[in-house]
Amino acid sequence: MKQEEFNKMMDNYIEEKRKKMKTQWNRILPTNELLFDRWEKAEMLNSGENTSVYDSSVIMGNVKIGRNVWVGPFTVIEGIHGVVEIGDNCNISSGVQIFTHDSVKRVLSSGEKDLETGDVYIGENTYIGGLTIVSKGVSIGKYCVIGANSLVNKDIPDYSIAFGTPIKVMGKVEFQDGDINFVYF
Repeated sequence: MKQEEFNKMMDNYIEEKRKKMKTQWNRILPTNELLFDRWEKAEMLNSGENTSVYDSSVIMGNVKIGRNVWVGPFTVIEGIHGVVEIGDNCNISSGVQIFTHDSVKRVLSSGEKDLETGDVYIGENTYIGGLTIVSKGVSIGKYCVIGANSLVNKDIPDYSIAFGTPIKVMGKVEFQDGDINFVYF
């Protein structure tokens, strides 16, 4: 097959996939998302059942992802210098970055200081809002809501609502008679 024929075939394939996605889901995604299955990517990462990881997500190192987790597009989860563990039923929104290292002191010391490292743990049933950065050595409890654009640079207890740069706990999640309530301080 000539290159020109191959290109035309690929263009047609992508156009059909795009039309089907628009019709079925009313969305248009980047081309790579049309070519690669996000559930297969999650399976390749040994994630739990019914987890999806967008193709545009960068996953490196020792990353453990539980069941029923959604890892949105354009995320970075770096477990090269430690372990990142994400519990079941979590949502890691678009653009979230999770790191197990910090190179600031190494850079400022012209390489004299080591990287600062630490594992990251995210408890089950936790929502991490878009564009949030989670720093090395942080634990986020279960049933937490982390607001968008936050810098998580300290531990967050279970059932917390937290947001900001740097992060502050601003409320709690309460379950009562089958309802979920957000109680702010």
